[in-house]
Amino acid sequence: MEEKPSVSVVMCTYNGAKFIREQIASILQQTYPLHEIIIQDDNSDDETWSILSECAARNPKITIYSNEEKHGVNGNFLSAMKRASGDFIAIADQDDIWETDKIEIQMKAIGKNLLCSGHSRPFSTDDAFAYFDERHRNVNVIRMMFLGLPGHTMLLRRELMEQLPDSSHPIFEYSMYDAALSIIAAAHGRIIYVDKILVNFRRHTAATTYNDYSRNLPTWRNALGSLIWGCRNYRKTRERIRPLFEAKLKLLQNIHTDNADLKEARKIMELETSHSLSAFVRLQYHCIKNSRKLFHTEGKGFVRIVRAALYPVMQLQMYR
Repeated sequence: MEEKPSVSVVMCTYNGAKFIREQIASILQQTYPLHEIIIQDDNSDDETWSILSECAARNPKITIYSNEEKHGVNGNFLSAMKRASGDFIAIADQDDIWETDKIEIQMKAIGKNLLCSGHSRPFSTDDAFAYFDERHRNVNVIRMMFLGLPGHTMLLRRELMEQLPDSSHPIFEYSMYDAALSIIAAAHGRIIYVDKILVNFRRHTAATTYNDYSRNLPTWRNALGSLIWGCRNYRKTRERIRPLFEAKLKLLQNIHTDNADLKEARKIMELETSHSLSAFVRLQYHCIKNSRKLFHTEGKGFVRIVRAALYPVMQLQMYR
């Protein structure tokens, strides 16, 4: 029989004692055979390390590491992924629950793509906000400039990880590692998104990345609220997030491919970093021009065009 490509699971932990056993169990129950499970703890001060030690002692596929000092989310994942030796890397968060066929589905779907993602179904155990958006994700590089794919859904080729810039790159100061992965893979036009639930995403208020995103749900009331808030806070918010767009532009400038959408994404980021009124008008033009590639879904006709024209202001809601 032909040997299957090897998959390394990489999980990073920090004070995850409350939920981590359940997540490790769901990973060990995968229908696709795993090459290894690498777990790196970021100097937890709860019972996480003792639980990891117990799990590693019981299963030889689990290898655990502990940082001597805190690295933070980006530093922890960037260093942990380098330890993986599999052909593919699947990223895991400490408090989720995987569907048992997650990896099998993704390995069947990924083909020659660099990255595979799919639906993450949120659930709450402490009344944290949780809303499941079942719409098919737009994974064009233009969309990825504003909202990337969540790392906990990702299966990626080692080739993609090797294209990540050094940890000193400004993208990791102003954004998350999964945004960088999303942008690079999308820039090459090599992301596949499967319309299946892969991960049960635990939403709890103690999570490092928790936020109440109810204001960003696709409703007319939220759209109007985003427009009003963006108009009132335009100048201040633009100044605050300009380094983020500069970091994304620098990342794009180091990606070399003939993808026409990559050229448009670069132009949009150049305009996002500019101060002038003419740049704002040109940004509106490029948003309208690329309206089918800008939003979560394509949308319809005139409404989509209006949304695209207003997007440079309405998007600011995400950074409040």
